[in-house]
Amino acid sequence: MQTVTCEDLVLAFQRLNIVPGDIVITHSSLKSFGQVVGGADSVIDALQLCVGETGTLVFPTLVQHNFERAYETWDKDKSPSDVGLISETFRLRPGVLRSDQATHSIAALGPAAAELVADHGAYGLRDGPFGQTPFAWASPWQKLYFCRAKILFLGVTMLYNTFKHLIEYCLAEYRVERICDPERRAAALAELERFNHPGVWLWINAEQIERMLEENGLLSRTTCGASRLTTCRADTCFDITFAAVLAHPEDWLKEAALDWWQRYSI
Repeated sequence: MQTVTCEDLVLAFQRLNIVPGDIVITHSSLKSFGQVVGGADSVIDALQLCVGETGTLVFPTLVQHNFERAYETWDKDKSPSDVGLISETFRLRPGVLRSDQATHSIAALGPAAAELVADHGAYGLRDGPFGQTPFAWASPWQKLYFCRAKILFLGVTMLYNTFKHLIEYCLAEYRVERICDPERRAAALAELERFNHPGVWLWINAEQIERMLEENGLLSRTTCGASRLTTCRADTCFDITFAAVLAHPEDWLKEAALDWWQRYSI
């Protein structure tokens, strides 16, 4: 088994151009590296060394267990992160702030942390399968777009790219907002999947996004130990994917979603 040190991690992150002042959201698998000296803390420490005092670290702290009851059982301070040991270790560190949203919260540390976690879902609600609040206008995910944050994948592919759900929510919002007739708009909304309510949804293939970004030279990759590391810009990921779906929805949407999209495009 390969052994990875904090110094190895720093060098790998620097190869991905993680620099002081960056805002970085990280999806991670600790076991992907092999043996990491110092465990999850070493990964977090290495990231902090790279972004420096002016940068901000962000980890998704999503709830996935007993998901259908997430809004009933949610506790911002006690609900664990279900997306890996590194994210849970980070959540429990002194000074780390967490957004107050039941399904798709984030934890953050650094100068931008307070703004990123504030008012998660307080306004600008968007309908979708996880509820109206997770990817609202007032959400960390929207703010990561405006901050031009970097999305970092440690030993996981872009199948774990939670940010893609912001794109899906915004696509649904885009289509519905362009329906002028109030009755047709209500009908379109009624067909969409909502939390614990089946319906049509604009699911986008994450691997298709990854291929498109790579083909356009918009991904950076390296390795560390046994792990493959990838990074891209959040705003770039959103902009190029959103535009691609608008241009050729037939290449991106499944049959039911494409039917919904085309019916309400007229």
